[in-house]
Amino acid sequence: MRIGRRIPELVGAAVYDALMWPLEVAWGRGWRKPLWEGIAGRVLEIGVGTGANIPFYPREARVVGVDLGAGMLARARRKAARIGAAVELIEVDIHSLPFGEGEFDYVVGSFVLCSVRNPLAALGEVRRVLHPGGEARFLEHVRPRDELLGRMLELLAPHFAKRTGELFPVAGFEVLSERDLDKRGLVRLFRLRRT
Repeated sequence: MRIGRRIPELVGAAVYDALMWPLEVAWGRGWRKPLWEGIAGRVLEIGVGTGANIPFYPREARVVGVDLGAGMLARARRKAARIGAAVELIEVDIHSLPFGEGEFDYVVGSFVLCSVRNPLAALGEVRRVLHPGGEARFLEHVRPRDELLGRMLELLAPHFAKRTGELFPVAGFEVLSERDLDKRGLVRLFRLRRT
């Protein structure tokens, strides 16, 4: 019965990968590399999805990946096994992480904060599980710097016009850097320190 209920999740994850593959080849892989540069120690990846970041995990990192979708995690497990990546993958809601305070040196997420029901609560959990002075890194699509494009996206595709960067100081993070990864500032890499 449990497997029967999970079939739509597995199909959905496969469709997601198929739809995202051209974007990953064109841009995503180039964006993911700087996300993981210099990371070592105990690392939590939130919203691991189907495992697009797994090929970029540094050898010096001990990564735990979490996601709410069982179908996504099943694909991530196959990807990790295929390339021999050592990662622990857990099905969990990032609004309630099952880890102790200060357990991780880094928390990493890519294109996840735009999709969670309460990004401030999720960031609160991220802050809780980071050790004091620990670093969080987020690769996110946000409202672009181009004001006209920003207004158009607010009307036509508000999912791509969120002001995620404004949440970080509110959630107790110092923004160490914010880097545009495209010409319009739609995709940005944020490096944050727990304050």
